[in-house]
Formats: sequence, structure tokens, C-alpha cells
Amino acid sequence: MKGNEIYVVSDLDGKPLFSITEGCDIDFRPIIIRAADKIISLGINRPVLVFDRGGYGVHFFSQLSIRADFVTWARYVKKDELKDLEYTSCLMFNGKRYLIAEKTKLIRESISTAIKEGRTEATSTEVRMVVFKELDKDRSVAIYTSNHQKPAPDIAAYMLSRWGESENFFKEIMSLYNFNYHPGYDLKELEEQPLVNNPEVKTIKKTIKGIKQKMGQLALAKQETESKIKIRKDLRLENKLNKLQEEIDKYNKELEAFHATLKEMPDKVSIIEVLRGRPMNKADLEKKKIYDLIQMIAFHSREHLVSLFRSCYDDPRDVKQILTKITKLAGYVKLAGKTLVVLLDWIEDKKHRKAAIKFCHLINSMTPRLSFRISSIPQGTIAVKNRCTI
Repeated sequence: MKGNEIYVVSDLDGKPLFSITEGCDIDFRPIIIRAADKIISLGINRPVLVFDRGGYGVHFFSQLSIRADFVTWARYVKKDELKDLEYTSCLMFNGKRYLIAEKTKLIRESISTAIKEGRTEATSTEVRMVVFKELDKDRSVAIYTSNHQKPAPDIAAYMLSRWGESENFFKEIMSLYNFNYHPGYDLKELEEQPLVNNPEVKTIKKTIKGIKQKMGQLALAKQETESKIKIRKDLRLENKLNKLQEEIDKYNKELEAFHATLKEMPDKVSIIEVLRGRPMNKADLEKKKIYDLIQMIAFHSREHLVSLFRSCYDDPRDVKQILTKITKLAGYVKLAGKTLVVLLDWIEDKKHRKAAIKFCHLINSMTPRLSFRISSIPQGTIAVKNRCTI
């Protein structure tokens, strides 16, 4: 069943600027054009857009270059083109050293691609090919760009940033927030979908299974009762035996009715029947836009906290994990005058506790209407000695 794609435009640090939600049947390249127009409307003239191979297209490059520059992975580059290049500059990125080379290249699309897209002539355009390879390694990687002013190392850094930071954004926002969700369904799209398994069939089969399990329990109880009656005649046992048989007969009738219904019920149904009463409409998408905006604001706020917390915790490897641990601590809230005091629970690890206390001092020095404090009392402690607050 077709769904939606969430496209996010972020900066070089992976922090989101805005998002676009569209059906997955929409091509990626028109989304890039829309993103460029949106960025220009925000006052950023001729932005540089960095995207993956999904946006590759010679004719598309010529259209996009009118309003914005692009950086993307090169395609259809022969190995011979990467030989005998003169590496004239270098780049240090994420602790790795790269050699950089560049050259101008004319790229053409095939006539079959042009005809497929409704054009009679193939498009060609001149691009700048930037090639980089990690020092002491032979593998060279080529990228195309329409920007001829920025230094080649900057162009390589843009692509390397896309490689990591934006992927990390998706990973983090989907683990922290409800970013990857479907607001509804498009009935026009659903009409073209194949039939799907009838959910009622699954429900009835599950019910039949439950009835058979119950009947098995009753049959076992009946056998035990019959064995007891053979040893000793008892009116109460006979009454119990009769009740058990009545229940078995009752379940047998229900079982027959469910089997009869199952025979008349189709195994496959239209997806529209399954989703009846749950169509996607414009209001659903508008609600999603507002919800996504709130989630992005929360993401930016957390990133700001991360930048502040780095001065309180000296191990960069798990800054975000420890911050998450601190911000998710339980505790209690109390209004003192016009200030809301937030007292977080005791932190067992001494290193983490010191970092949290330092962090609270830092936040409180910004004179917020909130006052953050870490409890000085370990969990389970009854007596309070030298209780201090921050």
C-alpha cells in the first residue's frame, strides 16, 4: 500500500529547517525545486542544495541551476576519468584527511531518457566534477556541482556533511519523537491498490481457535468427572457432568456458525473497505504540519541543551545519552512565589551527578522562571542530613 515520504531540509549540522510531506509516488526532483523556492522565499539567495543520487538528472540540473546551486554524487563516471587527476588541495573532516582534485565536465542525458520525460531533444550541461579520496587509500569518489566559485574542499565538505549529519538527524528524531507516522489515507491512491487480506477472516479464525481451546478444557473436565462417577455415584457429579455437556454443546453450535460464516466470507477485500471511515484529507495533513513543527522545535531545543551541556560533561562520546538520562529523571515540581522549582531525583553515578549539578547551575544563571535542582538525598534514604539545594 502506498504511503507518504517525509523530506527534511537541514543545515550542514543536520539541524532541520523545514519538512515537506508528499505521497511516495511523487518524484524526488520536484521536491528539490520546491525546497529551493522555499529557501529563497526565506531570504537566502541562490542556496546550495546537497542531495543524494535520487535527485540525479541532467535536465533537472539545468532547471535547478537557474535558481540554486547543487551538490550531488556523480553517476556514470568511468574509472579512466578518475585516473591521472592532479590533487591540488586537501581537507580534514571528522578526523580523516582527504586529497581533493577537480575538473570541468560536460554531461549529457540519453535520448531515451528525454523521450521518456516528454522531450524530443536530449539535454546537456556543464558541471564541475570534484573528486576526493582519503589519504593513503586508492578509492576515489566523484561529485557534481554547479557552483564554480566555492573552493573544492568546501564542496567536498558539503557532501561529506550530508553523508553523516542529516542521517543522524533522522535516526535521532525518530527515536526521540513521533516523526515517522501516517496521518491518514488518500482514497484516490487506494483505488489503484490490489486487494488485501480480509481482516475479519483473521479475527474469526482467532475466535475459532479460542473456542476450540475452551472446548478442549471442558472435554478434559468432563473426562475427569466421568472417571469419578465410575468410582462413586454422586448426584453433584452428575449435575456437573450435565452442565459441562451443555457448555460443550453450546460451543459446538457457535463453532458451526463461525465455520459457516467463514465459508461465505471472501479471503481478499478492497483496501478501501478495510479503511472505511479513515480517509486522509487536507485537515489531516495540516495537523501533521503543525505537529512536525512542534517536534522540530523540540529537537532544536534539545540540540541547544546539548551545546550547553558540553561545557558540563567532559566525555564527548556520550554527551547526548547522559543529557537524556538527566532530562528524563523523575522528581517533583513546586511553585515558590513566581518561580517554578523543579527538583530532580538523586543521580547515583558521581560523575553524572556532578555534571547534572553544574548543568543546573548553568541553566539557573540564565534567570529563567524555572529553577532546576538535583536532589541531594539518595533514593531510599529516610533521614535528611545537611540537605542543600542549588
